[in-house]
Amino acid sequence: MSNTSLRRQALYTALLFSLLLLLVPRAGYVNDVNYWVNWAIYIQKNGLSNIYQLPDNNYNPLYHYILWLFGKLAGSPGRIALYRHWLKGFTLLFDFGGAIWAASLVPGARSRRFELSLLLLLNFAYLYNTLIWEQVDAIYTFFAFGAVVLAVQQRTVSSLCLYVLALMAKTQAIIFLPPLLLLWVPQWWQRPGRLLQAGLAGAALALLIVAPFVWGGAQNGLPRIIEINRNSVNFNPFVSMNAYNFWQLLVAGPTTTSDLTVFAGLSYHNWGLLLFSGFSGLALWPLLRRGLRQLRRPMMAEPEPPAATVSEDLAVVLLSCGLIPVLFCFFNTQMHERYWHAALLFLAAYGFVRRDYLLYIMVSVGYFLNLEDLLHHLRPFRHNSIFFKAWFVATLFGLVIIIGLIKLYRLAWWRAASAVIEVETRPAANAGL
Repeated sequence: MSNTSLRRQALYTALLFSLLLLLVPRAGYVNDVNYWVNWAIYIQKNGLSNIYQLPDNNYNPLYHYILWLFGKLAGSPGRIALYRHWLKGFTLLFDFGGAIWAASLVPGARSRRFELSLLLLLNFAYLYNTLIWEQVDAIYTFFAFGAVVLAVQQRTVSSLCLYVLALMAKTQAIIFLPPLLLLWVPQWWQRPGRLLQAGLAGAALALLIVAPFVWGGAQNGLPRIIEINRNSVNFNPFVSMNAYNFWQLLVAGPTTTSDLTVFAGLSYHNWGLLLFSGFSGLALWPLLRRGLRQLRRPMMAEPEPPAATVSEDLAVVLLSCGLIPVLFCFFNTQMHERYWHAALLFLAAYGFVRRDYLLYIMVSVGYFLNLEDLLHHLRPFRHNSIFFKAWFVATLFGLVIIIGLIKLYRLAWWRAASAVIEVETRPAANAGL
């Protein structure tokens, strides 16, 4: 592709970014936006390092850097409040970055990858959380997605650093630790030096991020950061916090029912964890088998070249990781409607790689219906229709899980069979040399 075409695509992307911000100048869930404004004003008045002295601050450190930058650009508390809705522009950058990265996994012409990125950037469900709700889930999603892709490419140091950033953005990123470990550990087993490099780099990055809050403020903010992460579970001890999931099909009034309610000897909360763990095991089994095959290989003196970016192997990883946030939000209690968000980027990337968009479309529809039924931003819609019913959306996500697992095991079986054929035919090929 010529530099002229590349510049033209960059210009179109920038124009789309600007257009989205201009067309949705005021929206947002008021309570959430008020938190961002109050925290940004507090940072401007008292300094970034003191933000954890604010009692209602329950966010990890990374987003506070964005609030600090926003305050610097706004210039005064009054301007922070006046331009509050422009804050979502920072999060929108991560939406765009994720879409471009996902499309870049497909080989071929840049024009083709540009078109694929538009399948996300023109998807109202993908942007709803940032543009309309004005939430920040796109930030940790971008870093978690990048960590997975870099892990598949055997760049474990960079992968771990991105995962640290994901955790520093939101605690929900913890759900991606099991699949990442299944990708990292075989590589570290083969090359132990990479483990040391990754550990040191990740620890240094984490220390750099938390340092201002530990040593720069009037009080050490580290105990508060630890408390926020420790108490992220049971912060809202109800069966559902408006996620249209498994519990909407079983429990009357899930948003007001305590998840400590006992059924068959276990609380709803524990049942949710049990179901999530069990189905996650199914979703991660192909990655576990993949990792075990790698562990059986002899230790290598020299690193292997990076794995091909676009392959069936990558597709298995993307699909497996795409199902994890769906399972997390579908089976666990205390789930918010926004927690489906991370699934969109992974399943879109899987769709790009395999040219299989069914799961991406289904999750997009379900996610949009869940968000819109609560916020009612598009007022002409008939929100009392069957499509906005909690049971309909929950059923749709249930089908995503069933279809997704079937696709995953078909693809994993094909990969395993191909690997066996390759191993069996390799000696015959060498014999003729």
